[in-house]
Amino acid sequence: MYRHSQGKRFDFPPGRSIAGKYTIERPLGSGWEGEVYVIIEKLTGIRRAAKFYYPHRDPMGKAAIAYARKLDALRHCPILMQYHHQEIASVKRKKVTVVISELIEGQKLSEFLAHQPRQRLSTFEALHVLYALAKGIAPIHSRGEYHGDIHDDNIMIRRQGINFELKLLDFFDLGKPTRSKIHKDVLNLIEVFHIITGGRKNYARQPKVVKDIIRGLKDSLILERFQSAGDIQRHLENLEWS
Repeated sequence: MYRHSQGKRFDFPPGRSIAGKYTIERPLGSGWEGEVYVIIEKLTGIRRAAKFYYPHRDPMGKAAIAYARKLDALRHCPILMQYHHQEIASVKRKKVTVVISELIEGQKLSEFLAHQPRQRLSTFEALHVLYALAKGIAPIHSRGEYHGDIHDDNIMIRRQGINFELKLLDFFDLGKPTRSKIHKDVLNLIEVFHIITGGRKNYARQPKVVKDIIRGLKDSLILERFQSAGDIQRHLENLEWS
């Protein structure tokens, strides 16, 4: 993940008060645009997620507005975190835009995998995870929209009985939707599936049901079969097991 040089990062310590309304609990992650923290509303004790935009990256607040609008436009897609509101905070005498959203419980997929046997999931588990992702992203693609930043550090996962609950975190690319950007989401989904099944070192030993999806990570072969997340969803719903 992109890291800024010391001095341009916020690096808020736990317990810091923000805008007189919130308390920093812990960091969640950082990227090119800013940093995400778990915060606590002082009045209610409710925990939220807050994305703080670097002033030098978004001096006019346009990226934060585009981000909030995209979350709101896709609010009926449950795989995405739900937008609440924006705040303006003062940090080192500079105005900082803060987007407040729901807090997504669970672990980053990358962290979850690190604690699994051999740092990967079984075929059956991996197919369940891919299905949950594809089913969640399908309505985004059906609206002609895209996510633009699907990877194992941007996916939150939590076991729910025999199933997995998954949520997508940050959008990165907030530009105009295109077919090629939807295709990028598809390729990223397959890359995530490749990672959770064990990656390159385990690919040769994978069963046909896995190889028929990953297709050697050849973009042309993947897009020949899957044009959207909905195509992956339907493929999985119609799998025939030998």
